Amino acid sequence: MTESLTSVAEIGIFAYPWDILDRGPEKFIEECHALGVTKVHATTLYHSGKFLLPRNSQTKVYVPEPGHLFVPLAATKFPGRLQPQTSAIASSGWLDRLVCAASSAGVELAAWTVFHHSSALATKYPELAIHNVFGDIYPFALCPTHLEVRAYSLSLASAIQSLGVFGTLDLETIGYLGYFHGHHHEVAAVPLGTLETFLLSLCFCSACCAAAEQAGIAIGELRRELQRILSVKLNADDSTGAHPENGEQLLTLIASSQPLQQLIRLRLQIVTGLIEGIRSATRGMKLGVLTSSFVGSPSNIWMEGVSLTDIRGDADTVHLLAYSPDSDAVNSDLAFCLAQGIDAGRLNLTLNLGLPITPTVSHAMTKIDYAWRQGVRQFAFFNYGFLGKARLNWIQQISAELRRKESAGDGS
Repeated sequence: MTESLTSVAEIGIFAYPWDILDRGPEKFIEECHALGVTKVHATTLYHSGKFLLPRNSQTKVYVPEPGHLFVPLAATKFPGRLQPQTSAIASSGWLDRLVCAASSAGVELAAWTVFHHSSALATKYPELAIHNVFGDIYPFALCPTHLEVRAYSLSLASAIQSLGVFGTLDLETIGYLGYFHGHHHEVAAVPLGTLETFLLSLCFCSACCAAAEQAGIAIGELRRELQRILSVKLNADDSTGAHPENGEQLLTLIASSQPLQQLIRLRLQIVTGLIEGIRSATRGMKLGVLTSSFVGSPSNIWMEGVSLTDIRGDADTVHLLAYSPDSDAVNSDLAFCLAQGIDAGRLNLTLNLGLPITPTVSHAMTKIDYAWRQGVRQFAFFNYGFLGKARLNWIQQISAELRRKESAGDGS
């Protein structure tokens, strides 16, 4: 058996099954081990996209089947209406081969799983999707306030655990998705700052309104007020430049609106309860929670209903998706997460090594060095298939530097 790398807590890489298959699971794990990777976050269920794959030998532009499973799970695992379709990749044997190769190399496996971001299911069942303040449906986003959606998420988590091959379950989009999606030909010709984006991201579906009323929130009054504010702001396109920075306006609105405060807290409670349920349903697995790139800074994940402080007892790892090219902003946000009492030992600094986010390896190391000094010992990189050969090899440089730091007792 190949000796496992244990000089740092964890060095992970996110990878799609089509890239693992193209390389060959055995060669893929061999390559990961040579890079210093100790954990592979492999996709089990994904949303949709169009991906440029510079090193793939079969295709350079890949469009995956939207909302499909890439691991073999029986339909009986999903007793409700919400049943994801299964890709032909699931029966290719890629997972069995990956498990065998990873075990021999001492590489851990995590089930990177997308939950509420599903164009397939939200389009099929629009009544279970996010409805914005004006009643418009977001057909890419399931709303977790619906009991049926939460039951689906629990079933999905339990089904993945039943495979018995993953040590960790990664929860991606476990909360409420926001307005921005990267949708096909997504167009906005008026300024959208933090205020407008957040208000357009709130859900007012039937389940959300019923839950709010039950909680004593004046949801009808709040909805009318937010509609009025948005209507004024969206029509004030001569009042600001192309990049409005109005986060302070959102803070002012929250501070002055008790119903909005209550709605935000209700969303946090619903998602926290769901994560607690998943924790109970997947005992024996570690639980990782991914912050979202939709909301900018990782600490803004409260905008999607995920409270980093409330889930501390259930999440073994919180992946801070540090996808900003601004190193100072990433470092400041990490410090803010730590200031909220989140243990550095539970944080994973997850970096996108691609352009335009990361121009040089030293740019990545600026973020990693700061996190290391704060006590962070888990790092991950996105994404195996997206990176050219030179950038993929940066991981080897980074892992070697982290091993050097630990051997030298350099900073904690």
